[in-house]
Amino acid sequence: MKGKVSVIVVSGFVGAGKTTVLRRLVSGLNPARTAVITNDLSGLTGEIESFGGEHYLRGEALVELTAECTRCSLRQHVAEAIVRLSGFGRYDTILIENSGSTDPLLIANLFETDETEEVAVSAVARLDHLVTVVDAERFWEDYESGATLRERGLGTGPDDARTLAELLADQLECSTTLVLNKCDRVTPAERQRLERFLWQVNPDAGYLAVSLGDLDSPFLETTRSHDRASQDITPGWMHLLSGTSLSEDEHDTETFVYRAKRPFHPLRFWLLMQEEWPGVLRSKGYFWVASQPKTCYMWSQAGANCLYERLGRWWVAIPDRHWPKGEGALDELRKVWDLEFGDRRIELAFIGEEIDRVDLKRRLDACLLTRAELALDEELWRAFRDPFKKPTWEKRHMRSERHDLLPEEEG
Repeated sequence: MKGKVSVIVVSGFVGAGKTTVLRRLVSGLNPARTAVITNDLSGLTGEIESFGGEHYLRGEALVELTAECTRCSLRQHVAEAIVRLSGFGRYDTILIENSGSTDPLLIANLFETDETEEVAVSAVARLDHLVTVVDAERFWEDYESGATLRERGLGTGPDDARTLAELLADQLECSTTLVLNKCDRVTPAERQRLERFLWQVNPDAGYLAVSLGDLDSPFLETTRSHDRASQDITPGWMHLLSGTSLSEDEHDTETFVYRAKRPFHPLRFWLLMQEEWPGVLRSKGYFWVASQPKTCYMWSQAGANCLYERLGRWWVAIPDRHWPKGEGALDELRKVWDLEFGDRRIELAFIGEEIDRVDLKRRLDACLLTRAELALDEELWRAFRDPFKKPTWEKRHMRSERHDLLPEEEG
């Protein structure tokens, strides 16, 4: 039986140098056994012949996904293309070039659940590499800008509220290989700062630093083994929450983990969101607010942008008969269980530079319910002023838009 086709995904923000990296990859593979899927040929057609792309244009192997594809249909189109190309039986490798505004996880998730033409993608292909190309010259400018993709003309639709920082963080954290490009355009100190941040947000990824995208064609073989699945990648914030340190220095000021059992007072935590957090470049984790005692929220901050997302209910708010049955899952639940609050908790991981841990902890502690507030009945907690109560499932917030965000007093 023929083995599964190898899939390699190349991502990166606009102008990072994905085309050059794609060309290098093609040059190191057998053109007759390689297919290419590209989200958009704009800006690529002038370089097609320079990396052997004329082979794909003449044959059936080049699949173009235009910018008109929505995020939902994109998943379907990519899945269909992978299954169709794998079915030809003549390709060993499929290269996928993502557009600058596409989250690589949209592709990665195809190998877990999606099915096309009654054939699961994972049954015919395996995801070997998620490569993200990082622009060393422009990264910090984009990451700290607070701009949205729509403001840059890169949104996938009128409802696309994603920010550049959010997209860049997602691209970094799910990658198996990070290629830091244009290193010749930054100083050694600037390069070192960015390299440190890349390692912190994704310590499991392979890494290369290059200029002009000039890398050896077999670079993937030297950075990561094919026998390690892309799902093994664990972002830095998850390492921190699991208790793994990203530094050997116990006095390290680049990371910080905040944990608490008591809930946040919704208004006090919301107001803290409006303030600056000196040194914090990335933070992520889980939290709960007293006014919504059953709801688990995810917190995500990248650059100047903050995102909170309602994930669902804590297990303590779900009848026992619906709890997970596996002993492993139950063991994990027992580890975090509290006699008073159940599995409800606050766990936030912070990554940055020169973080004042003492001050940040003090500010977060001030958002927790006081002893007097904690003594109130949970039904009274629901009367607290709560800016997190929104009509939609997910809301984004930017510190640059801190005015006019608070709702009228409720109840």
